[in-house]
Amino acid sequence: MTVIVKNKTPLVVPNRVRREAGFKSGDRVEFRVTRGVVTILPKPPVTEDADDTLTPAEAKKVRHGLKQIREGKTVPWSQVKHELGL
Repeated sequence: MTVIVKNKTPLVVPNRVRREAGFKSGDRVEFRVTRGVVTILPKPPVTEDADDTLTPAEAKKVRHGLKQIREGKTVPWSQVKHELGL
């Protein structure tokens, strides 16, 4: 199957190709490019017991940090390094 790449339109995987590959809505995929060839690989779903799952306390800290960013309460990285003595 051939599609045309356009300047302002994202490249879309046609429905037929998605169906044949077994991709469903919400699936995670990884793109790899090797010598001009693009490969799309399915990624396994993230499980609840994954090592990178946040604890409730960590999630609270992340939410707090994101709130501060949205409110513009940020400082330059150079200032953080100076305050940490790095």
